[in-house]
Amino acid sequence: MKREKEFLIEDVKSGSPADLAGIRAGWKLLCMDEKQIGDILDYRIMESDTRVNLLLIDERGRLRKKTIAKKVDEQLGMQFNPPTMARMKYCSNKCLFCFIDQNPPGLRPTLYIKDDDYRLSFLYGNFVTLNRLTEEELKRIVKLRLSPLYVSVHSTNPGLRQKLFGNERAELGMQNLRKLVRAGIHIHAQVVLCPGINTGPEMKNTIRDLYKMGTNILSIALVPVGLTKHRHGLPDLRLFTIAEADALVAKVEKLQNYFLSRRGTRLLYAADEFYVLSGRDIPAADDYENYPQLENGVGLLRIFLDELQKIEGVAGEKDPRLNISLVTGLAAEYYVRKLVAILEAGNRNLRCKVFIIKNRYFGPEVNVAGLLTGSDLIRELENKELGDLLIVPATAVNEKNDLFLDGLSLQDLAEKVGTPVYSASGPLEALALLEKIQDGNIVLQGGMKK
Repeated sequence: MKREKEFLIEDVKSGSPADLAGIRAGWKLLCMDEKQIGDILDYRIMESDTRVNLLLIDERGRLRKKTIAKKVDEQLGMQFNPPTMARMKYCSNKCLFCFIDQNPPGLRPTLYIKDDDYRLSFLYGNFVTLNRLTEEELKRIVKLRLSPLYVSVHSTNPGLRQKLFGNERAELGMQNLRKLVRAGIHIHAQVVLCPGINTGPEMKNTIRDLYKMGTNILSIALVPVGLTKHRHGLPDLRLFTIAEADALVAKVEKLQNYFLSRRGTRLLYAADEFYVLSGRDIPAADDYENYPQLENGVGLLRIFLDELQKIEGVAGEKDPRLNISLVTGLAAEYYVRKLVAILEAGNRNLRCKVFIIKNRYFGPEVNVAGLLTGSDLIRELENKELGDLLIVPATAVNEKNDLFLDGLSLQDLAEKVGTPVYSASGPLEALALLEKIQDGNIVLQGGMKK
C-alpha cells in the first residue's frame, strides 16, 4: 500500500489503549484499518470503533502493526504534531487588541501561533472567527455535526467588525455564524470589549443580535481587553475603569434576569476580572450554569471560593508541620489570603507566606496569576525565605511539562530559589498536596521536587 502521509505522535496518554499496546511518543502513524487519514477529524471518527488496526513506524524506522480492542468511542490516547494532523489554518485577522501581537520575545514558541481552525475549536475549545471559513468547511461542520464551536464575535456591526478584526472580510464571519446556527450547530460566543469602541450601545446591539439568533447560541462571554507593555506600533487602547466595570456587571445581571425569564438560561456572563475590578461579589455557582466559558476566565473565582468552603471543615485533619509560601498576581490576592487564613486557622503547626508578584514581563497592567512567568518569580523570590515549600498557581504553567510562559520550568524555579516547588489549581489541590507531604507520599528535598 502506498504511504502518503506520516503523522508524528507527540504524546501518548499514560494508561490509554495506545499506551497499553506499546505505542510510544516519537512513533509515526501511517493509516488506520488500511485507510488513509485526512486530518484529526477523520482520525477521531476512525478511532471510535471497538477494534482498530494501526500501521505505524517506530523510533527505529521499523514498520509496526497494532490491533487494539477497546470500548466504543474510547479514545486511543495519542496526540499528534500538528494537532490537526494536517496543515493548520492560521489567523489572517489583525485585531486591534490581539494579545499575541503584544507578546514579548522569549516565550514558548507555541504562544506566537495564531490559529483560526474550526477543528481546534471543536476539539479543544479554541476560539475561531469564521472569517476565513470556506463553503466546503462549513458543509463539513454541518455534515459531521461539529458542535459546539467557540466563536469570537466582538461585534455584529459590519463596519465595526472590520475595524476590530482589521479585516475587510470580517462580515463573512457573521454570515457563516448565522448559517451554522440555522443548521443546528451550537455556539459559545466571546466578545472582547475595548472601552469606547465596542462597549455601550454597540455592546448592547451585539448581545441583542446574538440573542435573536435563537437557542443554538449557548453562551456569550464578555471579556475585558488585555494590554501589555509591548504594544509598540499598535493602536491606542485603554483598560476599563472601576466605574465602567461596575456598570457593566450591573447591566449583565439585569440582562441575565431577562434572558432567564424568557429562555430559561442566563446566556450572558461577565469575566471574573469585571467583578474583581468593580468590587462586586462573585455570583453563586448556579448562576454560571455548569461553567460553559471557564477558559475565558468566567467562573474560576467562584470555583475557588466554593473549594474554600469545602476545606474549612477538613483543613485541620492532618495538621502538617510546615512553613510554606504561595505566590499569585495582584488580581487574586484577596482570594489567596482567604485560603491562607483557612489553612492556618485549621492547622496550628502550619505557617504560610503570600507573595504578590509584579508582572514585569508583560507589564504592570497585567495582574492575573495565569500570566506569571518563571523569570518574574525568580526575580522576586530568589533571596527570600520561602520555608519548606513554594506553591504556584497551576494556571501559570502548562499541564504537559510544567513550563511557564517564558519556557522556564517548575524545576528551574526550584533550583533558583532553593525550595521545592509545586503547582496547585485551587484550595482542594493545595490541601491535598500538604496532606501528601505530611503522610510521606511526597518527599521534599533541597531545591528539587520529587
